[in-house]
Amino acid sequence: MADDADELLLPDADEREAILDALAGLVHRRGYEHLALAPLVEPDERHFPDRWAGGEASVRRVVQRLLVYADLEALEPVVEVEDDVGLGPMAPVGVGSPGWFHKLDAGRPVIRVRESSLRDPFVLVPALARAVAAAFRAHHGLAVREPLMEERFVDLTAVYLGFGLITLPALVRHHTSRAGARVRSAVSRVGAVEPRALSFALAVVLAIRGTDDRRRKAIAALVGDNPAAFIAAATAWLGTLSPPLADRLGIPPRASWPEPPALSMLTAPLPDDGPAMSQEQRRDEDKGVVGMNAGKPVFRVERSKALRMAKLLGLPVLLLGMLFGRAQLAGGGGGMGIEIEMWKASLLAGGLALVGLVIGRMLPDARCSEPRCGESLTADQTTCPRCGGRIAGVIHHPRERLAAEDALARRSIVAGDADTTAPSTSTSEP
Repeated sequence: MADDADELLLPDADEREAILDALAGLVHRRGYEHLALAPLVEPDERHFPDRWAGGEASVRRVVQRLLVYADLEALEPVVEVEDDVGLGPMAPVGVGSPGWFHKLDAGRPVIRVRESSLRDPFVLVPALARAVAAAFRAHHGLAVREPLMEERFVDLTAVYLGFGLITLPALVRHHTSRAGARVRSAVSRVGAVEPRALSFALAVVLAIRGTDDRRRKAIAALVGDNPAAFIAAATAWLGTLSPPLADRLGIPPRASWPEPPALSMLTAPLPDDGPAMSQEQRRDEDKGVVGMNAGKPVFRVERSKALRMAKLLGLPVLLLGMLFGRAQLAGGGGGMGIEIEMWKASLLAGGLALVGLVIGRMLPDARCSEPRCGESLTADQTTCPRCGGRIAGVIHHPRERLAAEDALARRSIVAGDADTTAPSTSTSEP
C-alpha cells in the first residue's frame, strides 16, 4: 500500500483500476508487443529524421512516421490544414485542437491540423501522436461511441503505442508567447486526461519493460518534475500489485518475447510523398503584419493631430512641475535651487496644450485602420504599403472600423460589386 504522501501523487483507486483495465483490453485485442517492445518515441531528430518545410507535405511526413511506429505504415494519410478563422479558441482535443483525427476515408486516415499550430512543434507533434492513436483505434474497430470517453482512451492508446514521452509533457505546458514587444506567460493543453493518470499509464509501460534507473532519470528530465514524481509514486504502487502487473495485463513471460524492432528500421526513409522543400508552401511562419490584408478592404482613418500635439507640448511641463514640487518638499524648499509653484506649472502646461490644439488642427493625420498596422497614409495611396489592404473608404476614428466594414459588405451585396467603396462617415473628432 502507498503511504498518504504517495496517494496524493496517484490517480484515485477507481481510476487506477480503469487504466489497468484499458491497457489490459488493448493487450488482449491488439497484442502486448506495442506496450512492451515498441520504441518509446521522443520528439527529436533520431525518431523524426524526415525533412520539414512547414507545409501540408511536411505534416504528412510526421504523420507517416507516427503511422510506422503504430504498425500502420500501409495506410496513406490525408492531411488538411485548417484556417484558424472559425475554429475558435484552441481546444485540448477534437475539432479546434492543434491537430485531430477526422475520419477514415476509404481506409485512409484524414488528419486535420490547425494552421497556427504549425508554428509550435511542442503542441503539434503531441496532437499528431494523439491523432494517429485515434486512427489506430478506428482502423482496428476499438473506438467507443461516447466522445469524452473515447478521447480518454485515445490518450491511453497513445501511451500503449509508445508515444507517452511525446504526449505527457504536452498535457499541460507553461510557456511564454510574444505579441509585438510584449511577452506574456501562457498555458497550452493537449489531451483529455489529467497528468497523474497519464503518468500512471506511462509508469505501467516502464514497469513492464523493466526500465533501469539510468533510463528512468533520462525520462524524468524529459517529462518534467511533476510527471516524474507521479511516475515514481506509480512505480512504487505497481510493485505491490498482487497478482503481478504482467499477469494483470495478460503479458507472457519475458523469456518468450521476440527481439524489439530496431530503431534504424523504423526510421528508414519514407517514400517520396509530395513537393520538394523548395516548392512547398511554408505555413509554419508567422508572417506578421506585412501583406496580411492583401486584397482585403481597410480604411483610411483621417483625424487631426490636435490631441497629440496638446499632449506633446503640455504634458512634459506638467510632469516637470510635479517633479520639482516633490523635490522641494523633500529638500525643505531649497534642495535643488529652483522654486516652481505648482499652479504656475499647471497654467503654463495648459497654455502650451491649448497652443498644441490650435496647431494640431491644422495638421492632418491619416493612418491605416488595421489595428495591427496603423501605417501612415498619403491622400493618393489606394493600398496600405505595410499590410497591403485595399483602402475602401474614410473613417474618422478606429472604433468606426467594424461598422464601416459592415456597411461595405451590405453595399457590395446590394450592388453585386465587390469593389464598391464604402461611404465616408461624418463623425468628426480631433
